[in-house]
Amino acid sequence: MKKIFIFIFILCNFATQTVSASEYHYDVYGLNIRFMEIKFSNTKNEKLTTDIESKSLLSYFYDFKGSGIVEQKPNQAIYEFSYQKKEKRRTTTVVLKDQAVINNFSNPPRKEKKDIVPVTKEDLKNVVDPLTAVQQLIFDQNKKLNCNKQKKVFDGANVFYLKLSQVDTDPYIIDSPKLIYQEPMQKCKLTYQTISGHELEDEAKANKMYVDIFYGEKNKMFYPYFLTTKSKITVEMFLK
Repeated sequence: MKKIFIFIFILCNFATQTVSASEYHYDVYGLNIRFMEIKFSNTKNEKLTTDIESKSLLSYFYDFKGSGIVEQKPNQAIYEFSYQKKEKRRTTTVVLKDQAVINNFSNPPRKEKKDIVPVTKEDLKNVVDPLTAVQQLIFDQNKKLNCNKQKKVFDGANVFYLKLSQVDTDPYIIDSPKLIYQEPMQKCKLTYQTISGHELEDEAKANKMYVDIFYGEKNKMFYPYFLTTKSKITVEMFLK
């Protein structure tokens, strides 16, 4: 679940809709079963929001709800993410000024773990929050697809890089009735690289995390119509 959450806010709005530059609504599937719904919205570059909710049988066995928001102010951003998982709840708040963390707290506080790679003051400079990273890396695509960029991210506990790259420019056609875009698409890859805040034993596994993102062009804009990753099962995410 952590892997899915990190990459797929997944990584979009309140009803099925035509694609726009600021609102996205995804259904997430595993084993051909829709198990999660994710919404992402950008309001005039002033507020980013996301909502994540488990669906179908997963809600019965593993109920999960999450919501996040980033409010952008001059030289400052306030990021807040709350989640509920069974009886467990937590809200994390991160305040950044000039892309440096000036305040960070969770309610209830996080438990201290052993063998953590310590987060230094330098690590907390030139960072963005997870929602801003997703917006700037994945969704900020205009007339020309740009898959050569990265962001240093702080989520309240971990500092890491999210890197977007493009291996080739071959056209890809995804054969699925769930896909609303039937034209050839271009493939980019989002990868994760640890910096600090993580447990040492998790480092190798975390650095193998990735999401393949397939972009289609519409009205001279590129949109992420299909995303997929694989851990124990293949997870697929379709734009509605």
